[in-house]
Amino acid sequence: MKHFFFNALFCILPAITYAQDIQEYVNKNTARISNIDTLSSDYSDLESIGAAIGNARIVMLGEQDHGDAPTFLAKTRLIKYLHEKKGFNVLAFESDFYGLNTGWEKTPKVKDSIYNHLKGNIFSIWTSSDACNYLFKEYIPGTFQTSHPLAISGFDSQVSLAYSSVNLKNDLIPYLDTHHLKEKLTGDSSHEKFLIALQDLVSQLRKPDALRLKAEERRTILNNGFALIKDNDSSYWGTIINNLIDYNNNTIETRDKRMALNLKYLANEKYRNEKIIVWAANGHILRYTDQMKSDKEIFKRSISRSMGTDFTNDPQFTNDTYVLGFASYEGTAGRLRMQPYTLAAPEKKGFENWIPEDVKFGFIDFKKYNQEFNAPTKPFLMKAPGHYTIPYSVAKIPWNLVYDGIFFIREMYPVKRIN
Repeated sequence: MKHFFFNALFCILPAITYAQDIQEYVNKNTARISNIDTLSSDYSDLESIGAAIGNARIVMLGEQDHGDAPTFLAKTRLIKYLHEKKGFNVLAFESDFYGLNTGWEKTPKVKDSIYNHLKGNIFSIWTSSDACNYLFKEYIPGTFQTSHPLAISGFDSQVSLAYSSVNLKNDLIPYLDTHHLKEKLTGDSSHEKFLIALQDLVSQLRKPDALRLKAEERRTILNNGFALIKDNDSSYWGTIINNLIDYNNNTIETRDKRMALNLKYLANEKYRNEKIIVWAANGHILRYTDQMKSDKEIFKRSISRSMGTDFTNDPQFTNDTYVLGFASYEGTAGRLRMQPYTLAAPEKKGFENWIPEDVKFGFIDFKKYNQEFNAPTKPFLMKAPGHYTIPYSVAKIPWNLVYDGIFFIREMYPVKRIN
């Protein structure tokens, strides 16, 4: 009997090891995506992504660099598919929370007004890129000629694009008056000084030559002023004040934490009955960053606790969110106003070399792999979150726990500026 048991165990173990090998899984389970043509209305090749997303209410779409033209085209096609076939009616950008919520609500829903508002309140790395032009100029405005328009929102605490730089300060004044907060602003953070500093804060990206205060003086006045008026108000304006506090003390981690809170506000309040598509960088949508450890400087520059981690660690969103990262094999990259650069070759034993060589575009569902094999934590190499590989000597990362899936692009090339 004992002899039979060990023989059986010996036969089973290789099968388990084989089934759990991530390289074999990727090689055999890469779904082929036929194209990234934004005008295509045949979404049959995207059904593998739709099946992986399932009933998830939030889908996060990443990008390795803010100038990856094929990624932008692929994301546009995915947005069309998710909107038209999967019932996603909100598209939230890594851009100005105030301008893309209050400003969007006040924008007439006609083509030119929609396009001009998007141009002014979404970062120009996207709105001035040729690969995004169809999305902003044609597709989004066009949905308002249908019975299912695509609402636009934003979740970035950097509230200083066109609408915010012109309107936020003046819009805040009535809130301060009606909540009896104006009289609390005294001393070095008097009402007048506070409003000057606030205008500088929301103008620093759009109108840097009009700033009246030095950055440190502005930061001090606002920190003192916010300390006087902050009253834990959970309303929309309370949320705006919290965004201003974090933007005034902007760091990578405070920004990501606030973006997660903004996204929760959208999901739980403003769009609580809607499915939401999230447009952001790979680095912002990562899960698992609270589990990654390294004291190496390259790691600190590459990865910090992210919006995706804070958002999906909330039990109400853990299983209700699908995080789709993007990975590429070769080519060039570079956002607008930057010199294009040649991508580093992937590691010979890395993820990108596991994709069959004839796959131009592909999709790998890590979520299915994790469900089938109990979320293996074995690390592997992949160019992520950007166009580079983090060596094992820096951090050993199980990327299958970081992204729920990967959209693979074999050849990358940079965007061009539209006229």
